[in-house]
Amino acid sequence: MAAPPEITLQDLNGYWVMSKSLSDPLDPVLALQGINWLIRKVVSLATITMRVIETEDATGTTHIRVEQTATGGIKGETEERKLDWSPVPHSSGVFGEMNNRTRWTSIGSEAESGGGGPLHPWLTEGWLDEKPIEDRKTHVQNWVVNEKSGWTAEQIWGFAMVNGKRYHVRRFLVKKGDEEAKACMVYDWKGV
Repeated sequence: MAAPPEITLQDLNGYWVMSKSLSDPLDPVLALQGINWLIRKVVSLATITMRVIETEDATGTTHIRVEQTATGGIKGETEERKLDWSPVPHSSGVFGEMNNRTRWTSIGSEAESGGGGPLHPWLTEGWLDEKPIEDRKTHVQNWVVNEKSGWTAEQIWGFAMVNGKRYHVRRFLVKKGDEEAKACMVYDWKGV
C-alpha cells in the first residue's frame, strides 16, 4: 500500500514491506559488495519486512532502529541509525564489519556525499518536495564504509511518486574502486 500523507520521515514508525515489483533488483549491488551467489539468491526470493522504530533523545537527536524479517519469520539484520553523522560501528553476518554515519540532509546542489564532494546525481533524482518539520532537512542520508571488502554505500531515504502513488523509497549507490551499482528500493506501508 502506498504511504499515507501523514507518514513522513519524521515518523516512519510502523511496518514496511519491500515491494519486489516496484523495486530494482538487489543482485548487482550485493555482488559488488562481495556477497556470495547463494545469499544473493535467497535475498531475491525473500519478502523483507521492516519494523521501524523512530525516537528522539533528550538532546533532540533522532534515532531510527530497523528490524528486518524475511519470509517465514526469519530474523534478518537490525540496523541502528543515529542521525548526528557520528561514526557507528556495525557487525553483520552478511556484510562484515562496517562503519556507518547517518544524518538529516537536503538533496539540493549543496548536498555533500559521505565521501566528500557533491552527491551523485542519481541519488538526488525523483524525490517529492516535502516540507521538513522544524529545522530538519528533507531526507535521510546514510554513508557506510566496509574497509576490509573495499566498498562504500550511500543511501538517501525519502518519499517519491511511483506509478502515481506516494511511497517510501531508498536509493542505494555502492562503489568499489571504479565500479558502481545502484538500486532503488520501494516500500509498501503496512501500518503500525
